[in-house]
Amino acid sequence: MSTPVTRDQFVVAPEGITHVPTGAAFTPHPGSPLSGNLRLGQLGSRLPNGDDHRPDEVRAMMQRLWAEYVEANPTAFDPSRPGEA
Repeated sequence: MSTPVTRDQFVVAPEGITHVPTGAAFTPHPGSPLSGNLRLGQLGSRLPNGDDHRPDEVRAMMQRLWAEYVEANPTAFDPSRPGEA
C-alpha cells in the first residue's frame, strides 16, 4: 500500500518546491515560474523507513501547491521587480 501524500510534506519557496520525504523537487527558471527543472530524488523508490509515495500523487500535489504559490505571489517571478517575493 502506498504512503499518503500530504501538503505538509512539501516546502514551497520562491526557489521552488520540494517533497521532503523523497527529495523530489521542481526549480523554476528565472522569471518563468512554469518552466524549470524537475529532480526526482528517490521518487518511485521505497524509502529506507518503508514509505512508498506514488509518483503520480507526488507530482499532482507538487503541481497544485506550486500553482497556488505562483498565483498568490505574482511579483515573485517578475524580473523587473527583484526582491518582492
